[in-house]
Amino acid sequence: MNKLAYLLLLLTVAAAPPGAERLSLRPVHWTVVGGKSPREVVSGRTVSITLQADIAKGWHIYSLTQKAGGPIPLRLELVGPADVLIRGVIDAPKPERIFDKNFGIETELYSGSPRFTIPVGVPGRSLSGIRRFQIGARYQVCSDKLCLPPRIDKLDVALRIEGRK
Repeated sequence: MNKLAYLLLLLTVAAAPPGAERLSLRPVHWTVVGGKSPREVVSGRTVSITLQADIAKGWHIYSLTQKAGGPIPLRLELVGPADVLIRGVIDAPKPERIFDKNFGIETELYSGSPRFTIPVGVPGRSLSGIRRFQIGARYQVCSDKLCLPPRIDKLDVALRIEGRK
């Protein structure tokens, strides 16, 4: 974060009215449902990996399908070995739709603890063994008064690839 952005963020936090709850700089916490132990997948097949976003009360993130011209939509990507791929459509809950007067458009948002299921697969030619990679969640989090800059959180995941059966 550059010095100017950091200074503005500090001023925003310091300007909270007396008695107001202090601003959490991390209102979203991501987890891999089912823990970090290696998921098993047969070479050439797909396995589902589910992420959960725990969003602090009063905050929200925007959907995977949020239209351009407003807030930053959620994006989930795999970072790591080339033979680990997203295969198919990410399953996401239906977002809440509201007109946001700050952006002047209809927005699609999530609050609470939404879950996203990612179909992760490996080609049939993949060698057996463990693949360690990360799932990057790029998102923007806002309240009714403030939007924080977009950020990317990375979650560690492992797959144990078995030969074709």
